[in-house]
Amino acid sequence: MFKRTFIYLLLVPFFLQSQENKYSLKGIFLDLNLASGTPFGQLAERFGSHLSVGSGLGYQPSKGLDFGIKFQYFFSRNVKEDVLEPYKTNFGQLIGEDFLMTDVVLRERGYSIHAFTGGLIPFGSQSKNRQGIRWMIGPGFLQHHIRIQDDARAATQLYSDFGRGLDRLSYGFSAVGFLGYELKSMNGRINFYAGIESVFGFTEGRRQWNYDLAQSDFGKSRNDNFIQFKIGWYLPFFFKNSDVIEY
Repeated sequence: MFKRTFIYLLLVPFFLQSQENKYSLKGIFLDLNLASGTPFGQLAERFGSHLSVGSGLGYQPSKGLDFGIKFQYFFSRNVKEDVLEPYKTNFGQLIGEDFLMTDVVLRERGYSIHAFTGGLIPFGSQSKNRQGIRWMIGPGFLQHHIRIQDDARAATQLYSDFGRGLDRLSYGFSAVGFLGYELKSMNGRINFYAGIESVFGFTEGRRQWNYDLAQSDFGKSRNDNFIQFKIGWYLPFFFKNSDVIEY
């Protein structure tokens, strides 16, 4: 009994050293996230609040800043700009190809993709968990449009160039910033973050002609911005050496 206890005590320092050094190893982090956001700038004139889902892939070196790429898809029922208003009846409906009234709804759809770099400002003891204030910045691409949703597929006039002249497609350069809390446990089982993310889009209208307004916004600059609360979960893969990945 004494012999086994003595051997265990000898091995404890090596075990703790291994755990403490785990986060000094290089690693890849798969990121899955969910967010709820509110637009501001010109985007707020077109849409209301939205939800988004996303994913990402980041690389954490043994020292220095990490970097990677993130993608998110955002969507909403809150469309303020009614591009179908000139074509609706007094009952707020469209007349389909069968000359019957049909319900058509508008939805927000969009996505962004950003490269990023960032780091962690640690607080508390890092011997058990890697935690602190997480920050991230990066450049990217933002696109959004109005989806014209005709579930009955009766308003066939919307599935042509006419429909594309109503969707307000806009896209262009964007920048992202994030500030929040991050925790990565030493056992690799709990790895999450939560915080505030801001996206600043410097987009342009991309349709040659808006039929409902009888005018063009092609090439006109826009400020399409939003801020959102985001939570995410990491799936980590650590490089112990050149041949082994631990996850």
